[in-house]
Amino acid sequence: MVPIFATSIQANLLIYVGGGGFVLLGAFYFGRLVTFFFPNNPLIRKGKKENEKLTPKQKEFVEFLEKASNQSKEENDA
Repeated sequence: MVPIFATSIQANLLIYVGGGGFVLLGAFYFGRLVTFFFPNNPLIRKGKKENEKLTPKQKEFVEFLEKASNQSKEENDA
């Protein structure tokens, strides 16, 4: 390897960015592997069950949006 290239700023940045990319990919695939081997873990599945149900505030907001949408449709038809 050429010594000038081995000590250049560009080479160092390439090594740091490339290494960081491998770390992020490894963390992602490690998480996928954990969820594959432990599918019934409550820490993993807890978030999905909570997101299926709407809170009372969310229901109220959805109803408000539906009413507003119906009012705008009525005004456009008139």
